[in-house]
Amino acid sequence: MALIILGVTKCALCGKTLQEGEKVTSLPPIGDLQNSLYKYFDAGMHTQCFDNWDKKEEVSGIIKIEKQKFIDSDYFKEMIAKFGKPKWLDEMQ
Repeated sequence: MALIILGVTKCALCGKTLQEGEKVTSLPPIGDLQNSLYKYFDAGMHTQCFDNWDKKEEVSGIIKIEKQKFIDSDYFKEMIAKFGKPKWLDEMQ
């Protein structure tokens, strides 16, 4: 989860400071440090910057693959066995 402090944190895409009242979004963290887009994950950005980014579709594909890896993991299966299936999983399928 990205730590965003309005008035301090800079947009990972345009470099301008994220301000109160602006629409802001973030990407989830990923584990692949070698990914050429790694620096944009777990970072805050203006929603408009993200929506207009030429890498938006590529990043969305990476997120989908990372989610599937997590769902397929033994850890996730163990958590479902203990606590049940989360609602977001039904929404994703």
